[in-house]
Amino acid sequence: MVQKDKFRSENSFQKFILTLLIIFVVPIPVKSGNQIPVRKDCSLVKKEQGYDYYDRQEAHDFGRKIQTLLAKKDIEGIYMNVLIDELQNGPRREFIENKSFDQIFPKEWVNKVIKSEIDCDSVGWRGFMISHGLIWFDRMESGKWSIKSINGVNQENFDNKNLIGWETNKGIIPPTCFPTFGNFEKPKVDLFTEEFGIKNKRKFEYSPGEYIGKTIPLGYKIKSKISKNNVYTVSTNLNECFKWNSENGFVKNEKRKDELVLVENIIYQKNNIKNRENHNRYKSHYEVLKRVDLSKCNKLAKQLSQCNYSYLIRIGYHSGGTIGWLGKYYIFGIFKGNDNNQYLVPLKIFSNRNYALNEINN
Repeated sequence: MVQKDKFRSENSFQKFILTLLIIFVVPIPVKSGNQIPVRKDCSLVKKEQGYDYYDRQEAHDFGRKIQTLLAKKDIEGIYMNVLIDELQNGPRREFIENKSFDQIFPKEWVNKVIKSEIDCDSVGWRGFMISHGLIWFDRMESGKWSIKSINGVNQENFDNKNLIGWETNKGIIPPTCFPTFGNFEKPKVDLFTEEFGIKNKRKFEYSPGEYIGKTIPLGYKIKSKISKNNVYTVSTNLNECFKWNSENGFVKNEKRKDELVLVENIIYQKNNIKNRENHNRYKSHYEVLKRVDLSKCNKLAKQLSQCNYSYLIRIGYHSGGTIGWLGKYYIFGIFKGNDNNQYLVPLKIFSNRNYALNEINN
């Protein structure tokens, strides 16, 4: 009798322990029925932390917070609680207004993100990712955490099927004609801000339309300090653009030879290397996204003459490395100078398409 009671007591104790394990180890389901993985204790990670700007546990817990909101189908919570400003890539705030969660986030996509393990460490300098890059998040300079990109979900598309390059009476503008302010074009920005005493470099870099034709004359060129045959410009003479070899406002005194290749509405330069695809993705290429109203164009450069044409374009190139595509979104306008020549002028520059769309729509 005593042995039976002892057996029952031990059996009850084992059941109690098992119940505790189920409560604390098994993930707790949220309302949608989906489950997120168990919370990690990041203090147990032995590997040395590569970057010291974040706390490992904070990073992991923020990732789980994103998963929880997705599991609950809380679209408002996503855009209000775990997102600062606009996404670098993904549906912008204005687009998701009056839309349901299911209209934006496909079921299969949600399942992949929710079931993904959240790492305690960043993916190098690029931040933290969930489910192989479907979501990227990071700690901002302010110290707050935010989603950076939401990839692979439903978002607005440009109605640009009929916009095949930027057509002019001289032909389609080559990618090399556009004077850009890209990732590795700091020397150009430095030269012009120094030459004309522009103190706010960032403003010049993202709103050059406020300076060109006023502080900086149309078509003004500065000789390169590296090569005597090369010159920089931030507004391109269209005649020279079609005649001379140039690259994003970096003009070389050589006749232009590159041919253009159209692939899926994108204007590429021809690749002359044998046994390769005929378009060169590692040189500048662009896509015309939307026609810009001329009143908007004139507003962005009030000091210039009447704007003749204006478009929002996406221009850049593939790096060939893990960084991927390098480029930005630009509003360009064509203006006539006092010399009766037409000039291609960058008016406004955006780091991502959501900022560009907000500018165009407003």
